[in-house]
Amino acid sequence: RVSRGLGDVYKRQTQAIITCVILVITMVLLISQKVPLVILGAAIPAALAATGVINAGSAYTEFGNTTIVFFMGLVVVGEAFFKTGLADFIGGKIIGLLGKTEKGLLLGTGLVAGGLSAFLNDTGSTACLMPIVSSMASKAGVKKSKLLMALAFFASLGGTITLVGTTPHIVANGILKDMGLREFGFFEYTKIGLPLLVCGILYMCFCGTKLLPDKDIEIKGGDRVAEYDTKKMVLVAVIFIGVLVAMATSIVPMHIAGVIGAILVVVTGCISLDEAIKAFPTSTIFIVGGIFPLSKALVSSGAAEYLVNAISPVLSNLPPIILLGAITFLMLLTTQFLMNSSATVLVLPIAIMLCQAAGINPLAGAMSVSVCASGAFVTPFGTAPNLLVWEAGGYSVKDYLKCGFPMLIIFGVVTTALCAVFYL
Repeated sequence: RVSRGLGDVYKRQTQAIITCVILVITMVLLISQKVPLVILGAAIPAALAATGVINAGSAYTEFGNTTIVFFMGLVVVGEAFFKTGLADFIGGKIIGLLGKTEKGLLLGTGLVAGGLSAFLNDTGSTACLMPIVSSMASKAGVKKSKLLMALAFFASLGGTITLVGTTPHIVANGILKDMGLREFGFFEYTKIGLPLLVCGILYMCFCGTKLLPDKDIEIKGGDRVAEYDTKKMVLVAVIFIGVLVAMATSIVPMHIAGVIGAILVVVTGCISLDEAIKAFPTSTIFIVGGIFPLSKALVSSGAAEYLVNAISPVLSNLPPIILLGAITFLMLLTTQFLMNSSATVLVLPIAIMLCQAAGINPLAGAMSVSVCASGAFVTPFGTAPNLLVWEAGGYSVKDYLKCGFPMLIIFGVVTTALCAVFYL
């Protein structure tokens, strides 16, 4: 029995080491861009399964996870936005209000994406707004590469404003309840999230956009022409609003709403079946399907838990404000590589215990961890919005690092300061 237990420990340690090696190799290949994303995305689950880290029978199940299904559905609806001329129409109206300047478009994108993400899932908000933002960029003569990463960042920031803006907030409340602590209220996040959104908009308007590539993106199916069919535009608008209502009210799961929307724009003739199929961004779908099992393997193998626990003793004797800042940046580091819900489950209990041991309000650490789950700005795979705009914006991993790192520092400092003001 003892030898069996030691064998299990050895096996788990081996799996953790293998997972970390695969993560490092993946990072190197993503940064170097030596391997096509389709090949890399397909290879990651194969490597994890071949080395025994994950079950071979379920290695590719993440290619059908709800995020990918939802994204594929919204991509089809987005194609209908373009094809019917609705995206161009809405983009023109927004430009009429804000002008054709880059800063004006960034401000408008921030307000709309942030506001929408506060009450809808940040992934859904990004997918819904991508065709409109792309059309705004084209009409204003601004490169899409200057706006789409900002859209992803603003959606993530907007998700921090309310309890339902992002899944980690709900996960955090469940953990607080299990640990016998007070749960956060619906708008309790607003006093942290709203200032973060404002800081993010200011950063992107005056600094962040200068760090993004200024290049033309090769559009898939570059010979596409919008029809400007009023009847079809109205149909797409009605379908789109229906998808938003379904998402906001949870009548059906988010990914089911996206699929229903995609089916409706095809069966009503807004776009053809061939156009819908051609709209799928293959590279993004493959890399999402590959990264998700790697993120899960970091948790299931114990690699992430080991790293977090190794750091925790160093933090235990720090002054309250320094401890809170350390918790904040520990979570920000963790969430760059793990799915935000997994990162929350991993770090939040440790943060609460560290706060309790230091004699400070555990809600300070809980709020910081919950909010920082949305702070994945440095890697394209840290959060779904970043993944959605990766291929469409023509970005490299270096672009996320260059633009996202200053944003990460600002996010961490502001979060630490606000949590200290309200909870310490």
